[in-house]
Amino acid sequence: MAEVNMDEVIKNVCVKFSVESLKTEQYHMLQSMLAKKDCIAVLPTGFGKSLPYQIYLPVVRELGRLGPQTERIIVCCPLLALMKDQVERLHSISELRVAYKGSSHEMDELINRGEFDILFASPESLVGDSKFRQLLQNFNVGMIVIDEFHTIATWGGNDDSDEYLVFRKWFRHVGELRSLFPSAPVLALSATCTNKIKKRVMKVMGLRENDTTQISISPNKPNIKLVVKKVSSEIETAIYWLVDALGLLGESFPRTLVYCNSISDVSKLYNHVVKELENCTNLVEMFHSETPEDKKEKIVSALRNKDSCVLIVIATLALGMGVDVLNCNSVVLYGPPRSVVDLVQAVGRVGRDGLPSVALIIYNSHHLRNVDKEVKTFISCQNCRRKELLKNFISDTDLLKFTDETCHTCCDLCAELCKCNHCSVLDIEKLFNNECLNCSSDSDDTIDYDWNVDELDMDFSLSDS
Repeated sequence: MAEVNMDEVIKNVCVKFSVESLKTEQYHMLQSMLAKKDCIAVLPTGFGKSLPYQIYLPVVRELGRLGPQTERIIVCCPLLALMKDQVERLHSISELRVAYKGSSHEMDELINRGEFDILFASPESLVGDSKFRQLLQNFNVGMIVIDEFHTIATWGGNDDSDEYLVFRKWFRHVGELRSLFPSAPVLALSATCTNKIKKRVMKVMGLRENDTTQISISPNKPNIKLVVKKVSSEIETAIYWLVDALGLLGESFPRTLVYCNSISDVSKLYNHVVKELENCTNLVEMFHSETPEDKKEKIVSALRNKDSCVLIVIATLALGMGVDVLNCNSVVLYGPPRSVVDLVQAVGRVGRDGLPSVALIIYNSHHLRNVDKEVKTFISCQNCRRKELLKNFISDTDLLKFTDETCHTCCDLCAELCKCNHCSVLDIEKLFNNECLNCSSDSDDTIDYDWNVDELDMDFSLSDS
Protein backbone atom coordinates (compact mmCIF):
# COMPACT_ATOMS: atom_id res chain seq x y z
CA MET A 1 0.00 0.00 0.00
CA ALA A 2 1.44 3.41 -0.99
CA GLU A 3 2.52 5.66 1.87
CA VAL A 4 0.16 8.59 2.43
CA ASN A 5 1.80 12.02 2.13
CA MET A 6 0.56 14.03 5.11
CA ASP A 7 1.36 17.42 3.61
CA GLU A 8 -0.52 16.48 0.45
CA VAL A 9 -3.53 15.34 2.50
CA ILE A 10 -3.53 18.60 4.47
CA LYS A 11 -3.33 20.61 1.27
CA ASN A 12 -6.25 18.71 -0.27
CA VAL A 13 -8.40 19.19 2.83
CA CYS A 14 -7.56 22.90 2.99
CA VAL A 15 -8.99 23.33 -0.50
CA LYS A 16 -12.37 22.12 0.80
CA PHE A 17 -12.23 24.92 3.38
CA SER A 18 -11.32 27.50 0.71
CA VAL A 19 -7.82 27.87 2.15
CA GLU A 20 -4.73 27.57 -0.02
CA SER A 21 -2.41 26.41 2.76
CA LEU A 22 -1.88 26.51 6.51
CA LYS A 23 0.16 29.19 8.21
CA THR A 24 3.17 27.93 10.15
CA GLU A 25 1.42 28.28 13.51
CA GLN A 26 -1.74 26.55 12.22
CA TYR A 27 0.39 23.67 10.91
CA HIS A 28 2.08 23.25 14.30
CA MET A 29 -1.31 23.25 16.02
CA LEU A 30 -2.58 20.51 13.71
CA GLN A 31 0.61 18.48 14.21
CA SER A 32 0.11 18.68 17.97
CA MET A 33 -3.49 17.50 17.60
CA LEU A 34 -2.48 14.59 15.37
CA ALA A 35 0.13 13.62 17.95
CA LYS A 36 -2.59 13.74 20.66
CA LYS A 37 -0.68 16.39 22.60
CA ASP A 38 -2.17 19.25 24.60
CA CYS A 39 -1.73 22.60 22.90
CA ILE A 40 -2.25 26.20 23.96
CA ALA A 41 -2.32 28.83 21.20
CA VAL A 42 -2.46 32.60 21.65
CA LEU A 43 -2.87 34.08 18.18
CA PRO A 44 -4.28 37.42 16.97
CA THR A 45 -7.92 38.02 16.18
CA GLY A 46 -8.67 37.03 12.60
CA PHE A 47 -5.60 34.77 12.40
CA GLY A 48 -7.57 31.58 11.81
CA LYS A 49 -7.15 29.79 15.15
CA SER A 50 -10.21 27.62 14.52
CA LEU A 51 -9.08 26.16 11.21
CA PRO A 52 -6.75 23.45 12.61
CA TYR A 53 -9.48 21.75 14.67
CA GLN A 54 -12.01 22.23 11.87
CA ILE A 55 -9.86 20.32 9.37
CA TYR A 56 -8.62 17.78 11.94
CA LEU A 57 -11.27 15.09 11.39
CA PRO A 58 -11.18 15.27 7.56
CA VAL A 59 -7.38 15.01 7.70
CA VAL A 60 -7.55 12.05 10.08
CA ARG A 61 -10.04 10.31 7.79
CA GLU A 62 -7.85 10.76 4.71
CA LEU A 63 -4.85 9.51 6.66
CA GLY A 64 -6.83 6.39 7.58
CA ARG A 65 -6.38 6.93 11.31
CA LEU A 66 -9.99 6.70 12.42
CA GLY A 67 -10.73 3.89 14.84
CA PRO A 68 -13.85 1.71 15.00
CA GLN A 69 -15.75 4.44 16.88
CA THR A 70 -16.53 7.82 15.34
CA GLU A 71 -14.23 10.39 16.88
CA ARG A 72 -15.86 13.65 17.97
CA ILE A 73 -14.67 17.10 18.96
CA ILE A 74 -16.23 19.19 21.72
CA VAL A 75 -15.73 22.95 21.56
CA CYS A 76 -16.32 24.81 24.81
CA CYS A 77 -17.37 28.28 23.65
CA PRO A 78 -18.25 31.36 25.74
CA LEU A 79 -20.83 33.03 23.51
CA LEU A 80 -23.87 31.84 21.57
CA ALA A 81 -23.06 34.27 18.75
CA LEU A 82 -19.63 32.67 18.37
CA MET A 83 -21.10 29.18 18.24
CA LYS A 84 -23.71 30.17 15.70
CA ASP A 85 -21.11 31.90 13.52
CA GLN A 86 -18.80 28.87 13.51
CA VAL A 87 -21.61 26.44 12.72
CA GLU A 88 -22.84 28.60 9.83
CA ARG A 89 -19.31 28.79 8.41
CA LEU A 90 -18.96 25.01 8.50
CA HIS A 91 -22.33 24.13 6.98
CA SER A 92 -20.78 24.13 3.53
CA ILE A 93 -18.45 21.25 4.50
CA SER A 94 -20.62 18.25 3.63
CA GLU A 95 -18.44 15.69 5.39
CA LEU A 96 -18.73 17.44 8.77
CA ARG A 97 -21.79 17.28 11.01
CA VAL A 98 -21.65 20.42 13.11
CA ALA A 99 -24.07 21.55 15.82
CA TYR A 100 -24.35 23.83 18.81
CA LYS A 101 -26.23 23.13 21.99
CA GLY A 102 -29.31 25.29 22.36
CA SER A 103 -29.75 26.02 18.66
CA SER A 104 -33.20 24.40 18.56
CA HIS A 105 -35.12 21.48 20.03
CA GLU A 106 -34.55 19.49 16.84
CA MET A 107 -30.81 20.15 16.92
CA ASP A 108 -30.58 19.19 20.58
CA GLU A 109 -32.30 15.89 19.79
CA LEU A 110 -29.67 15.14 17.11
CA ILE A 111 -26.94 15.99 19.61
CA ASN A 112 -28.49 13.66 22.19
CA ARG A 113 -28.33 10.86 19.63
CA GLY A 114 -24.68 11.61 18.95
CA GLU A 115 -25.30 12.77 15.41
CA PHE A 116 -22.45 15.27 15.31
CA ASP A 117 -18.74 15.47 14.54
CA ILE A 118 -18.06 18.85 16.13
CA LEU A 119 -20.22 20.05 19.01
CA PHE A 120 -20.19 23.64 20.26
CA ALA A 121 -21.53 24.22 23.77
CA SER A 122 -21.16 26.61 26.69
CA PRO A 123 -19.47 25.75 30.01
CA GLU A 124 -22.91 25.88 31.61
CA SER A 125 -23.99 22.98 29.38
CA LEU A 126 -20.76 20.98 29.34
CA VAL A 127 -19.95 21.04 33.05
CA GLY A 128 -22.94 22.75 34.68
CA ASP A 129 -25.64 20.40 33.33
CA SER A 130 -25.16 17.02 35.06
CA LYS A 131 -27.54 15.15 32.70
CA PHE A 132 -25.84 16.47 29.59
CA ARG A 133 -22.41 15.67 31.04
CA GLN A 134 -23.46 12.09 31.61
CA LEU A 135 -24.91 11.86 28.09
CA LEU A 136 -21.68 13.10 26.46
CA GLN A 137 -19.65 10.39 28.17
CA ASN A 138 -21.40 7.85 25.94
CA PHE A 139 -19.59 9.27 22.92
CA ASN A 140 -15.98 8.95 21.78
CA VAL A 141 -14.66 12.47 22.39
CA GLY A 142 -11.21 12.63 20.87
CA MET A 143 -10.48 16.34 21.29
CA ILE A 144 -11.50 19.11 23.70
CA VAL A 145 -11.25 22.66 22.37
CA ILE A 146 -11.48 25.61 24.77
CA ASP A 147 -12.24 28.68 22.70
CA GLU A 148 -11.37 32.12 24.12
CA PHE A 149 -9.77 30.34 27.09
CA HIS A 150 -8.85 33.60 28.84
CA THR A 151 -12.53 33.87 29.87
CA ILE A 152 -11.85 31.07 32.38
CA ALA A 153 -10.02 33.68 34.40
CA THR A 154 -11.72 36.90 33.37
CA TRP A 155 -15.31 35.63 33.69
CA GLY A 156 -15.00 32.68 36.05
CA GLY A 157 -13.44 34.44 39.03
CA ASN A 158 -10.77 33.05 41.34
CA ASP A 159 -10.98 29.86 43.37
CA ASP A 160 -11.82 31.88 46.48
CA SER A 161 -14.34 34.15 44.70
CA ASP A 162 -17.96 34.13 45.83
CA GLU A 163 -19.74 32.09 43.13
CA TYR A 164 -22.80 34.30 43.51
CA LEU A 165 -20.76 37.36 42.50
CA VAL A 166 -18.72 36.09 39.54
CA PHE A 167 -20.00 36.70 36.02
CA ARG A 168 -20.24 33.03 34.93
CA LYS A 169 -19.08 30.62 37.60
CA TRP A 170 -18.94 27.47 35.41
CA PHE A 171 -16.00 28.91 33.49
CA ARG A 172 -13.73 28.16 36.43
CA HIS A 173 -14.86 24.50 36.36
CA VAL A 174 -14.05 23.87 32.69
CA GLY A 175 -11.07 21.76 33.81
CA GLU A 176 -13.54 19.04 34.82
CA LEU A 177 -13.79 18.13 31.13
CA ARG A 178 -10.36 16.52 31.52
CA SER A 179 -11.76 14.04 34.03
CA LEU A 180 -14.78 13.29 31.80
CA PHE A 181 -12.58 12.53 28.79
CA PRO A 182 -9.14 11.64 30.18
CA SER A 183 -7.72 10.40 26.87
CA ALA A 184 -8.74 13.51 24.90
CA PRO A 185 -6.05 16.18 24.45
CA VAL A 186 -6.91 19.85 24.95
CA LEU A 187 -6.54 22.62 22.41
CA ALA A 188 -6.88 25.97 24.22
CA LEU A 189 -7.33 29.07 22.02
CA SER A 190 -7.27 32.79 22.69
CA ALA A 191 -6.50 35.99 20.85
CA THR A 192 -5.42 37.79 23.99
CA CYS A 193 -3.94 36.41 27.16
CA THR A 194 -1.54 37.86 29.72
CA ASN A 195 1.32 35.76 31.01
CA LYS A 196 -0.39 35.66 34.41
CA ILE A 197 -3.72 34.43 32.99
CA LYS A 198 -2.03 31.79 30.85
CA LYS A 199 -0.36 30.26 33.91
CA ARG A 200 -3.66 30.18 35.78
CA VAL A 201 -5.59 28.65 32.87
CA MET A 202 -2.93 25.98 32.39
CA LYS A 203 -3.38 25.08 36.06
CA VAL A 204 -7.20 24.96 35.75
CA MET A 205 -6.98 22.77 32.63
CA GLY A 206 -4.27 20.52 34.02
CA LEU A 207 -1.82 21.48 31.25
CA ARG A 208 1.77 20.71 32.20
CA GLU A 209 4.43 23.11 30.96
CA ASN A 210 6.78 20.47 29.55
CA ASP A 211 4.06 18.36 27.92
CA THR A 212 2.07 21.14 26.27
CA THR A 213 2.77 22.63 22.86
CA GLN A 214 2.75 26.40 23.25
CA ILE A 215 2.24 28.60 20.19
CA SER A 216 1.90 32.36 20.38
CA ILE A 217 2.22 35.60 18.45
CA SER A 218 2.49 38.98 20.10
CA PRO A 219 -0.88 40.80 20.29
CA ASN A 220 0.85 43.91 19.02
CA LYS A 221 -1.10 45.58 16.21
CA PRO A 222 1.44 48.07 14.80
CA ASN A 223 -1.11 49.64 12.44
CA ILE A 224 -3.34 50.74 15.36
CA LYS A 225 -2.27 53.95 17.09
CA LEU A 226 -3.08 54.13 20.81
CA VAL A 227 -4.40 57.49 21.99
CA VAL A 228 -5.58 58.34 25.52
CA LYS A 229 -7.49 61.50 26.42
CA LYS A 230 -9.20 62.64 29.62
CA VAL A 231 -12.70 64.04 29.18
CA SER A 232 -15.52 65.51 31.22
CA SER A 233 -17.54 63.21 33.47
CA GLU A 234 -20.67 64.55 31.73
CA ILE A 235 -21.48 62.27 28.80
CA GLU A 236 -22.92 65.12 26.72
CA THR A 237 -19.68 67.10 27.03
CA ALA A 238 -17.42 64.06 26.61
CA ILE A 239 -18.85 63.06 23.23
CA TYR A 240 -20.16 66.27 21.72
CA TRP A 241 -17.17 66.22 19.35
CA LEU A 242 -18.55 62.96 17.94
CA VAL A 243 -22.12 64.30 17.75
CA ASP A 244 -20.96 67.49 16.06
CA ALA A 245 -18.78 65.62 13.54
CA LEU A 246 -21.55 63.13 12.68
CA GLY A 247 -24.02 65.96 12.18
CA LEU A 248 -21.57 67.74 9.90
CA LEU A 249 -20.27 64.77 7.92
CA GLY A 250 -23.31 62.48 7.89
CA GLU A 251 -22.68 59.47 5.64
CA SER A 252 -19.04 60.56 5.21
CA PHE A 253 -18.30 59.87 8.89
CA PRO A 254 -15.66 57.11 9.24
CA ARG A 255 -17.10 53.79 10.43
CA THR A 256 -16.40 53.61 14.17
CA LEU A 257 -17.02 51.24 17.06
CA VAL A 258 -17.70 52.92 20.40
CA TYR A 259 -17.25 50.62 23.41
CA CYS A 260 -18.68 51.27 26.86
CA ASN A 261 -18.30 49.29 30.08
CA SER A 262 -22.00 49.03 30.91
CA ILE A 263 -25.37 48.71 29.22
CA SER A 264 -26.34 51.91 31.02
CA ASP A 265 -23.55 53.90 29.37
CA VAL A 266 -24.36 52.36 25.97
CA SER A 267 -27.97 53.46 26.33
CA LYS A 268 -27.06 56.96 27.50
CA LEU A 269 -24.61 57.53 24.64
CA TYR A 270 -26.94 56.10 22.02
CA ASN A 271 -29.99 58.03 23.21
CA HIS A 272 -28.01 61.27 23.38
CA VAL A 273 -26.67 60.86 19.83
CA VAL A 274 -30.02 59.99 18.22
CA LYS A 275 -31.81 62.71 20.19
CA GLU A 276 -29.35 65.34 19.01
CA LEU A 277 -29.24 64.04 15.43
CA GLU A 278 -32.67 62.75 14.48
CA ASN A 279 -31.73 62.78 10.79
CA CYS A 280 -28.78 60.41 11.45
CA THR A 281 -30.54 57.65 13.37
CA ASN A 282 -30.09 55.21 10.49
CA LEU A 283 -26.32 55.62 10.80
CA VAL A 284 -26.14 54.64 14.49
CA GLU A 285 -26.88 51.38 16.33
CA MET A 286 -26.38 50.02 19.83
CA PHE A 287 -25.42 46.48 20.82
CA HIS A 288 -25.28 44.77 24.22
CA SER A 289 -26.17 41.48 25.87
CA GLU A 290 -29.84 42.43 26.20
CA THR A 291 -30.25 43.40 22.55
CA PRO A 292 -32.81 41.10 20.85
CA GLU A 293 -31.15 38.32 18.83
CA ASP A 294 -32.66 39.40 15.51
CA LYS A 295 -31.35 42.93 16.09
CA LYS A 296 -27.90 41.58 16.94
CA GLU A 297 -27.85 39.59 13.71
CA LYS A 298 -28.85 42.67 11.72
CA ILE A 299 -26.04 44.75 13.26
CA VAL A 300 -23.38 42.05 12.82
CA SER A 301 -24.47 41.60 9.21
CA ALA A 302 -24.17 45.34 8.64
CA LEU A 303 -20.66 45.40 10.09
CA ARG A 304 -19.63 42.63 7.72
CA ASN A 305 -20.87 44.68 4.77
CA LYS A 306 -18.48 47.46 3.76
CA ASP A 307 -21.31 49.27 1.95
CA SER A 308 -23.75 49.25 4.89
CA CYS A 309 -25.08 52.62 6.08
CA VAL A 310 -24.33 51.72 9.71
CA LEU A 311 -21.35 53.91 10.62
CA ILE A 312 -21.36 54.00 14.42
CA VAL A 313 -22.12 51.09 16.73
CA ILE A 314 -22.18 51.90 20.44
CA ALA A 315 -21.69 48.64 22.33
CA THR A 316 -20.46 46.71 25.31
CA LEU A 317 -17.82 44.01 24.82
CA ALA A 318 -20.73 41.69 23.96
CA LEU A 319 -19.97 42.90 20.44
CA GLY A 320 -16.61 41.39 19.89
CA MET A 321 -15.41 37.83 19.84
CA GLY A 322 -15.55 36.29 16.39
CA VAL A 323 -17.10 39.30 14.66
CA ASP A 324 -15.17 40.45 11.57
CA VAL A 325 -15.82 44.17 11.10
CA LEU A 326 -15.12 45.41 7.57
CA ASN A 327 -13.94 48.87 6.57
CA CYS A 328 -13.48 49.97 10.17
CA ASN A 329 -10.32 51.72 11.28
CA SER A 330 -11.53 53.63 14.31
CA VAL A 331 -12.52 52.49 17.78
CA VAL A 332 -13.45 54.73 20.70
CA LEU A 333 -13.41 53.35 24.22
CA TYR A 334 -15.62 55.39 26.54
CA GLY A 335 -13.71 54.43 29.64
CA PRO A 336 -11.02 51.73 29.57
CA PRO A 337 -12.15 48.14 30.23
CA ARG A 338 -11.38 46.54 33.59
CA SER A 339 -8.47 44.40 32.33
CA VAL A 340 -5.67 44.75 29.78
CA VAL A 341 -7.03 41.59 28.12
CA ASP A 342 -10.35 43.29 27.39
CA LEU A 343 -8.47 46.44 26.38
CA VAL A 344 -6.43 44.59 23.75
CA GLN A 345 -9.54 42.70 22.60
CA ALA A 346 -11.46 45.95 22.06
CA VAL A 347 -8.56 47.67 20.30
CA GLY A 348 -8.10 44.67 18.01
CA ARG A 349 -11.65 44.89 16.64
CA VAL A 350 -10.52 47.44 14.05
CA GLY A 351 -7.76 47.77 11.49
CA ARG A 352 -8.00 44.18 10.32
CA ASP A 353 -7.32 45.33 6.77
CA GLY A 354 -3.84 46.41 7.86
CA LEU A 355 -4.53 50.06 7.09
CA PRO A 356 -3.59 52.86 9.54
CA SER A 357 -6.11 52.81 12.39
CA VAL A 358 -6.63 54.44 15.75
CA ALA A 359 -7.91 53.42 19.16
CA LEU A 360 -9.06 56.47 21.10
CA ILE A 361 -9.48 55.79 24.83
CA ILE A 362 -11.41 58.62 26.50
CA TYR A 363 -11.90 58.49 30.26
CA ASN A 364 -12.82 60.44 33.37
CA SER A 365 -11.77 59.84 36.96
CA HIS A 366 -14.83 57.67 37.64
CA HIS A 367 -13.79 55.24 34.90
CA LEU A 368 -10.55 54.39 36.71
CA ARG A 369 -12.15 53.31 39.99
CA ASN A 370 -12.76 49.68 39.04
CA VAL A 371 -9.98 48.92 36.59
CA ASP A 372 -6.98 46.66 37.23
CA LYS A 373 -3.59 48.06 38.20
CA GLU A 374 -2.19 47.25 34.75
CA VAL A 375 -4.88 49.36 33.08
CA LYS A 376 -4.25 52.31 35.41
CA THR A 377 -0.53 52.07 34.61
CA PHE A 378 -1.29 52.09 30.88
CA ILE A 379 -3.49 55.18 31.23
CA SER A 380 -1.03 57.12 33.40
CA CYS A 381 2.28 56.06 31.83
CA GLN A 382 4.61 58.78 30.55
CA ASN A 383 6.59 56.74 28.03
CA CYS A 384 5.43 54.45 25.20
CA ARG A 385 1.90 53.16 25.79
CA ARG A 386 2.44 50.27 23.38
CA LYS A 387 5.41 48.93 25.35
CA GLU A 388 3.52 49.43 28.61
CA LEU A 389 0.63 47.36 27.25
CA LEU A 390 2.76 44.65 25.64
CA LYS A 391 4.81 43.93 28.75
CA ASN A 392 1.75 42.14 30.13
CA PHE A 393 1.73 39.72 27.20
CA ILE A 394 5.30 39.06 26.08
CA SER A 395 8.52 38.14 27.86
CA ASP A 396 11.05 40.74 29.00
CA THR A 397 13.47 39.37 26.40
CA ASP A 398 10.97 39.89 23.58
CA LEU A 399 10.08 43.32 24.94
CA LEU A 400 13.72 44.38 24.67
CA LYS A 401 13.63 43.44 20.98
CA PHE A 402 10.54 45.54 20.39
CA THR A 403 11.10 48.73 18.44
CA ASP A 404 8.73 51.01 16.58
CA GLU A 405 10.25 53.01 13.77
CA THR A 406 7.08 55.02 13.14
CA CYS A 407 6.74 56.88 16.42
CA HIS A 408 3.92 59.12 15.24
CA THR A 409 1.69 56.09 14.61
CA CYS A 410 2.68 54.20 17.77
CA CYS A 411 0.82 56.14 20.46
CA ASP A 412 0.02 59.71 21.46
CA LEU A 413 3.07 59.89 23.76
CA CYS A 414 5.49 58.72 21.08
CA ALA A 415 3.90 61.13 18.59
CA GLU A 416 4.68 64.04 20.91
CA LEU A 417 8.36 63.05 20.87
CA CYS A 418 8.53 62.40 17.13
CA LYS A 419 10.80 64.82 15.22
CA CYS A 420 9.87 63.80 11.66
CA ASN A 421 7.87 67.02 11.10
CA HIS A 422 5.34 65.21 8.91
CA CYS A 423 3.41 63.09 11.39
CA SER A 424 0.09 61.85 10.11
CA VAL A 425 -3.02 62.32 12.25
CA LEU A 426 -5.84 59.85 11.72
CA ASP A 427 -9.48 60.71 11.13
CA ILE A 428 -10.94 60.24 14.60
CA GLU A 429 -7.97 62.10 16.12
CA LYS A 430 -8.63 65.03 13.81
CA LEU A 431 -12.29 65.12 14.79
CA PHE A 432 -11.51 64.89 18.50
CA ASN A 433 -8.66 67.41 18.36
CA ASN A 434 -10.74 69.88 16.43
CA GLU A 435 -13.21 69.87 19.29
CA CYS A 436 -10.43 70.35 21.77
CA LEU A 437 -8.91 73.23 19.77
CA ASN A 438 -12.25 75.02 19.61
CA CYS A 439 -13.08 74.58 23.28
CA SER A 440 -13.02 77.87 25.10
CA SER A 441 -10.60 77.96 28.02
CA ASP A 442 -12.90 80.40 29.76
CA SER A 443 -15.67 79.32 32.09
CA ASP A 444 -18.53 80.25 29.76
CA ASP A 445 -18.66 76.86 27.93
CA THR A 446 -19.00 78.67 24.57
CA ILE A 447 -17.85 76.48 21.69
CA ASP A 448 -17.08 77.48 18.14
CA TYR A 449 -18.45 74.87 15.71
CA ASP A 450 -17.51 76.78 12.53
CA TRP A 451 -15.74 73.90 10.74
CA ASN A 452 -14.62 73.72 7.16
CA VAL A 453 -14.71 70.12 5.90
CA ASP A 454 -12.01 70.86 3.32
CA GLU A 455 -9.65 72.06 6.04
CA LEU A 456 -9.94 68.74 7.86
CA ASP A 457 -8.08 67.08 4.98
CA MET A 458 -9.61 63.64 5.59
CA ASP A 459 -10.53 60.81 3.29
CA PHE A 460 -13.90 59.49 4.43
CA SER A 461 -14.41 57.19 1.45
CA LEU A 462 -16.12 53.93 2.36
CA SER A 463 -14.36 52.00 -0.38
CA ASP A 464 -11.62 49.44 0.32
CA SER A 465 -9.10 51.68 -1.38
